Amino acid sequence: MARSWDVIVVGAGPGGSTAAYDLAQAGTNVLLLDRADFPRDKPCGGGVLVSALNLLPYSLDPVTERIITSFRVRYKRSWEFEHRYHEPLAIMTQRSRLDAFMAEQAIGKGAEFRDGSPVRGIEGTSITLDNGDIHEADLIVAADGANGIVRRALGLPRLRGAVALEGNASRAEQPAGKRWNDAVGLELGSMPGGYGWVFPKGDHCNVGLGGFPSAAPTLRGELSQYAGGESFDADQLTDLRGHHLPLRDPGSALVAGPVAFVGDAAGLVDPLSGEGIGNAIRSAQLAAQSSLAFLSGDAADLSGYQRLIEAELEPELRVARQLQALFHQCPWPYVQLLRRSNRFWTAFCRIVRGESTYTSFQGRLGPGKVLVDAAAAIAERRGRTAAAWQTAS
Repeated sequence: MARSWDVIVVGAGPGGSTAAYDLAQAGTNVLLLDRADFPRDKPCGGGVLVSALNLLPYSLDPVTERIITSFRVRYKRSWEFEHRYHEPLAIMTQRSRLDAFMAEQAIGKGAEFRDGSPVRGIEGTSITLDNGDIHEADLIVAADGANGIVRRALGLPRLRGAVALEGNASRAEQPAGKRWNDAVGLELGSMPGGYGWVFPKGDHCNVGLGGFPSAAPTLRGELSQYAGGESFDADQLTDLRGHHLPLRDPGSALVAGPVAFVGDAAGLVDPLSGEGIGNAIRSAQLAAQSSLAFLSGDAADLSGYQRLIEAELEPELRVARQLQALFHQCPWPYVQLLRRSNRFWTAFCRIVRGESTYTSFQGRLGPGKVLVDAAAAIAERRGRTAAAWQTAS
């Protein structure tokens, strides 16, 4: 016998738990599902920007392992520079702790959480689990990551994106670990379409890099070189994992009938930074808002969610795509700006903290915006052509 719910949320990452939290707080009968047994880890640097922290109605202090106040930037594995800010820029956590904590907050508001519950099939808004249980709902929120079961079950196109590889280096056993406390490391200019990173945690550093899909065959060797350049022993990296960073094509559907896609499942990763937690949280809040409007009879469908994303998040993604294309066509001047211009560095920090946005930054360019738009369009075309040629070869 099937059990009925108002909303079923598939996937208990930051997006799914946020949607379940908001829906349950509003009195909705909501089921939160995840295929893994919690606590579970997943590939992710585990950095949460202050801009994302500001979206949450609760603190992440219980799962915070480091507070980041500076960025240490290396260019093409040679010289480096460091900038420090007078306020926190991000916190570092582990997804095993973060996701379990956020799911607990949703449970505290009345959501029912079932981990270890892989979805076997979806028909309409009826979900069948691996154990044979059937759950029906008025709506589904898909928060099951890049090209997850919901997207596949509905026969929707796969999301394109970048690829990444990461591993962990013990802070106690590797001397380089002692160098990282309140700074994040970024390696720029070496990876086509991406960058390398060092994210410090409590007992280890997460070391990784990512870039265009064509870079996938070389990621292992590139990671070894990068880790060695940062004085980590690449042979001692543990928990090596690859993952996909889904990127949305402008105008692509975020709603399929009674299903709304959020976070990575919607391809809402920032194309410039590769950060996805902030947009996962915000898109989940907007999906919950539209779901409540439908359930209350104030909306005929979920199309309002698509409009909200197009109005709020898509303009930011559009500028991020432009900046990403420009940077990777010619990284040198942008690294120099970051290195030498206090105004540029401050603008970057204000975006990270949620005090400014990509679009407001672009707006301050004045008449120069036209030139940036034209240069970005050329860079984006070149990037698409290069990616297509590399894929074909």
